Order: sequence, then structure tokens, then C-alpha cells
Amino acid sequence: MLRACLLTSVLLVVAACSSDTGASDAGSPGSPAPDEPEAETAPYVGVGFGPVGLAADDDGSVWVVAARDETLARIPAGADEPDLTVDVPGVPLRVAAAYGAVWVTSFDAKSVARVDPTSGEVVATIRTGAGPEGVAAGFGSLWVVAQDAGRLLRIDPADNAVSAEIPLEVGARLVEPGPDAMYVAHYATDAILRVDPATNAVTGSGAVCDGPQAMAVLDGKVWVTCTLSDEVVALDASTLERVASVAVAGSPDSVAVTTDGRLVVVAEEGPTLVVVDPATAAVASETMLGSERALGDRANLDLVLVGAEAWVSSFNADRVYHVPLPPG
Repeated sequence: MLRACLLTSVLLVVAACSSDTGASDAGSPGSPAPDEPEAETAPYVGVGFGPVGLAADDDGSVWVVAARDETLARIPAGADEPDLTVDVPGVPLRVAAAYGAVWVTSFDAKSVARVDPTSGEVVATIRTGAGPEGVAAGFGSLWVVAQDAGRLLRIDPADNAVSAEIPLEVGARLVEPGPDAMYVAHYATDAILRVDPATNAVTGSGAVCDGPQAMAVLDGKVWVTCTLSDEVVALDASTLERVASVAVAGSPDSVAVTTDGRLVVVAEEGPTLVVVDPATAAVASETMLGSERALGDRANLDLVLVGAEAWVSSFNADRVYHVPLPPG
């Protein structure tokens, strides 16, 4: 809840200072001091204030949620700017593109918006309870974590109805599909939860690391970024026992799996794109994208892979970086 309150406070500050461009630029935590040269950065697309969540559509478009701006934007494949922007009030955070729609969680609005990907029209608004953040598609349903309400919602995309409300302890954040189950990162308890989609039954691990955040499932393991302990850990996908870990400095935040079976991790410091070899649990390469500082749990960065490119949101720099994936 603290993180979302800070986001809301940032919105008020930005609104109050919008007429003073110089003051706003100078106060940005990710900006260099006035007498420092601009650091070399990776290619990027400028978007609204405070981008967090990313999703890729089937046509190669990238959807970007800007929390400060309270917007959803679409960047078409090959474009250098968005071609569609949709207002999504209430501090939107995360996004999923699935079932012929784009789904956006709004933390303060206590809802998830269903957006038509062609027109940008919000065609449905589904109440979630307090603090929705994580959203993912799997097993014919949309899954939403309402972290302050302490539940995982299962939504039927056919009629936008909530088909199940699964109790969780308050403080869970993100949700990720696997081949046989859905997984939930419980930031407050440092645990990972496994949800059986056939019964909605929940089993949990003990504490696996400090600050578990994003997850990716690969070859029977759930790989988890741990923003507070600067590591990425692997859990057995069935038992949730910790089986491997790799040190990743700079607050590892998001993770995805490449088509050739590698792990790509985004660390907030920079941000930095880190490729991990899952077979050896070792860092294979690191690519600095910018010069921003870690967010300290004020917000998060996201990562999505589109073809041979990695797209990375930067909350402080108001942009989405895109770079080719390093060769395997």
C-alpha cells in the first residue's frame, strides 16, 4: 500500500508543478545533475509519466501503462512513438494482452479495465477490491491479485464476471502462469504461492528470498526476482523448494524467458538487462540501458520480449527502452 500511496503523491506533485518545467526536471530522481553530461543510453520510445507495466500483443505492438499519467499507450511494431493513448484513471499499474482484449489494473480505482485493442475504448470495468496490481492470463481465465484486499480473483473473459475469489494474505503482488498452475509472488511474506487451476487450491512455500517480485516458469522451475536481496532464485515448480540462485545486483525486478530457453532479468539500477543461463545459474551478460537509480519500492520496472528485442519500462525516465537480445 505504501508504494501506491507514494505513486498517488507523485501524481499530486506533478499536477501542482506542471507549469514549472525546469523544477520538475531538476527534481526527477532519474535525471543527472545539471552540470553532468547526459549518459549514453539505449534506444527508447518516450511515453507518459511513470511507465510501469508492459505487455506484447500478437501483432508485435507493445502496450505501456503510465502510472503517473494514468494512461495506457500502444507502440506499434517498428514505431518510434505511441499511436493510441487511453485514459485509465486510478493509478494504473500492470497490463495483460489476452482473449482479444487489453486488461489494465488500477490500484486506487480498485478495478481492472478491459480495453478494446483496436479502438482503445474501455468496454468493461470489473471491481476487484483494494489494491489490484498483478494481472495475467492462464487456463482460460484472467487472474488479478488484489494485494490490499488479500485475494486472487479469477475472471471469465467471456462475460467479464468474477468466477472465483481466492483468499490470500494481504501483500501479494504479481501472478504468473505455468504449464500446470498459476504462481503468485507474496512480497509481504517473502513466499511464492502455487494455485491449482482445477480446484483453485493454494499451497505456499516458506520464505524464499527478500522481496520476491516477478516470476518466469521454465523447465519445471519457477524463477523469481528478489529485489531486496539482489538475487534471482529458482524453485521446484511442484514443491516450491528452493533449488538454485544467482546473484544479480541493482534490485532485480522483472524476468522473462527467451525462445531459446534463456532468462532475461531487468535490474532497476540503470536499468540493466541481465541474461542468465538457467543451466548453470550464472550471469551470461549485462547491458546497461540508462543511468537511472533503483526505485526503492516506490514503483517497479517491467520487461516484455517481442521477437528478438527486449522492451524495458523506466519509471523515472518516462520511456521504454528497446534493445536486441544478446546472442545465445
